[in-house]
Amino acid sequence: MLLIEISFESAQNFSNSFVRCGEWKASTNMSKTQNKQLPKHFDPAMPEFDLFQSPFYLIAHADFKFHEDLDKAVEKFGLDRTTYRLLTILMRSSPINIKELSSFALLPRSTTSRALDRMRKEGWVNRSPNAHDNRATNVYLSSTGRELAENVMRFGSRQLQRAVKGLSEEDLDNLARLLKHLVFNLSKLPIE
Repeated sequence: MLLIEISFESAQNFSNSFVRCGEWKASTNMSKTQNKQLPKHFDPAMPEFDLFQSPFYLIAHADFKFHEDLDKAVEKFGLDRTTYRLLTILMRSSPINIKELSSFALLPRSTTSRALDRMRKEGWVNRSPNAHDNRATNVYLSSTGRELAENVMRFGSRQLQRAVKGLSEEDLDNLARLLKHLVFNLSKLPIE
């Protein structure tokens, strides 16, 4: 999922999770000498700046187009983007505590909690106390929730296949590596 507007805390937690998991270290081995001057057509402070070639404009545009159709498809199941995102994460990491779920979903905890309340009322998720920390609550998919998530994720798969048509596996690996590098850079210190 490509998201532009995320909190610094969520991005930091996200990048820290990758570093802890060891999935990130190899992608951050780019040479320090690659910090050449930014090309003028990418630099918003330069008169040569080309918004429509700007990497972050293109990322935002791709994200918008990806979710434009997907949002309509999951709406047929009575879901919004937040619920879809939570179902997707819960399919891969369940049970999970609410703090981690919020971090992976790039959502404020309050938004996650409200969505989980709705999902629990629908019978899609269950909660249980965390065995290692009484202050934490674990969330996991119910059998109904898992069935729903499997059905909905088929739409996500079709949309992703549509989006990456014509790209090789190597292209996709490079794209993921570059995006992880951007997240890592932006997760260090804020601009000011």
